[in-house]
Amino acid sequence: MKRLIMHILATTGLSLVIVATIIVTRSYLFIIPFAGTVLPVFFANILIHAGLFVTGKFESRYWILESLLDVTYIATVIIIFGWQYNWFSLTPIWSLILMAVFMYIVGLFLRMARIRGEVNEINKLLEKRNKK
Repeated sequence: MKRLIMHILATTGLSLVIVATIIVTRSYLFIIPFAGTVLPVFFANILIHAGLFVTGKFESRYWILESLLDVTYIATVIIIFGWQYNWFSLTPIWSLILMAVFMYIVGLFLRMARIRGEVNEINKLLEKRNKK
């Protein structure tokens, strides 16, 4: 549970940094209200992580199919929240979808790094056990 909360907060922070970067690069000079952007992004990330938990229960022999299901779910949530909270006035829909794909890929790489670290730790423990 602690790890899930940490992941939700991390993706929320990354989402807000990307949205802020998009806004700054488009030369918008206005302040986005807290309740109008931060909380909806936080709730969208909660919904995304809950959905990814559910889609993680489905296993397929084709990893590309699983990834496509995850990205489609993420894009759907972003489109629904974007429509509801009028995010498309700040940035075009394709940039939000691109942001979702980018964040999904970053998450995959972070997950692979964590798994690699766990595998190395297990291998060291097995080597230590075999020496005894």
